[in-house]
Amino acid sequence: MIDFESYYNDYLGIGQKELEEGKRVFSSNQRNIPLNHKFVYKLIGTILKDKVIFSIAPEFYNDFRKFIYGRNIIDLDDVVEVSQEFFNSRLDDYSVRQMYRLTLKNDYNHSDHDSVQAVPLTQSILMNLIKNKDEEEKMLIWTKKKEEIKEGRKFVVIKKDRIVSSAKISDVDFSGGNIAVYTDSEYRKLGYGKQVVKKCINWCLEKEILPIYLVDIENRPSVSLAESLGFEIMSKEVIVSITL
Repeated sequence: MIDFESYYNDYLGIGQKELEEGKRVFSSNQRNIPLNHKFVYKLIGTILKDKVIFSIAPEFYNDFRKFIYGRNIIDLDDVVEVSQEFFNSRLDDYSVRQMYRLTLKNDYNHSDHDSVQAVPLTQSILMNLIKNKDEEEKMLIWTKKKEEIKEGRKFVVIKKDRIVSSAKISDVDFSGGNIAVYTDSEYRKLGYGKQVVKKCINWCLEKEILPIYLVDIENRPSVSLAESLGFEIMSKEVIVSITL
């Protein structure tokens, strides 16, 4: 399985030699590829080897390099400020968030005995859950979820004939699998989120994919969930994103 540093450099579009030579802004086509079919991260700012590093969409690369030239950008608060200044006149609707990127520690416990209520989402389970919808809506839902279901990378906990918690590997980029999780508010603190995420972890490990957990730093329950499963924070990032 790939190590985090190799995955991260590839994901950000970083050339190791250029990084060592002092380059701090890197153009990456990945910054135009949607994550989870929804979020496009136009810029990611982080700190590598005590230096602020930017990964940015190619269409902004030259302008951004000129924009930050000569600026003393030393921490992520500076990244937030400069990102807002730059994108205010270039994007109509965007967000700037500080996020943690986590991956597993080496001592992860592979046991799956405590995830018995989480099951892979199958076509038959899905169709049973949406049996009362009209045929056109059923087809739209199936078309949207078909790929992840056929690949077995979405897991759910079902209560009272509805999905109350789910997690999936939304994307696999550069041998890193992005885990996205959601639990209905009335079913939180019951361990369901932990169960479905653990299923995602094991799916990744079976395929020698590095599990990646990206979360808003203010979302303490989600950070705690990840850490309880053996994830550790590998980077803190400022992400400029648009929503499709």
